[in-house]
Amino acid sequence: MDSVDGFRLGMQRLVSGVSVITGRSAQGRPYGITATSVFSLTVDPPSLAVGINRETRLGGIVPELKTFSVSILGDGQRDVAEAFAGRIPGIKGVDRFTYGSWSEDSSGVPILLDAAACFACEVDGVMERSTHFLLVGVVTAVHVSAGDIAPLVYFSRAFVDVGQPARAGGAER
Repeated sequence: MDSVDGFRLGMQRLVSGVSVITGRSAQGRPYGITATSVFSLTVDPPSLAVGINRETRLGGIVPELKTFSVSILGDGQRDVAEAFAGRIPGIKGVDRFTYGSWSEDSSGVPILLDAAACFACEVDGVMERSTHFLLVGVVTAVHVSAGDIAPLVYFSRAFVDVGQPARAGGAER
């Protein structure tokens, strides 16, 4: 097995949370993708990083983005993940925003109202690496849904419901 195939096979074994990343073009058109490459970067200032494929439509506008959002999906939002991953025939572009309940923050970036958590961010840096951008954002607003939430995860090339909700606020230590 060559290193690329081995890498792909190995990465299928990594369980990842599922998020939808959104932004607006300079002309105001909303774009979004499903992503599993999202991670917290720093707590002070609150910031996160997202990997975005350059070949996606959102990837095409990364150089002009000023703001973006990261919406973490729960187990009842597989349809949202599928829509923004381009896996629903005939659904593309702005039609993806018919899945889920969307609004926008004060900067105009689309935010998923019923997400487990949603982070509005200002772009703080962009790094280009081969097929992807690494987009760093400073968090400007956070919305966390109340109650227990079971996450939607990605494993072995499929969206999977874990089925076990985590308590809001995390475990006590």
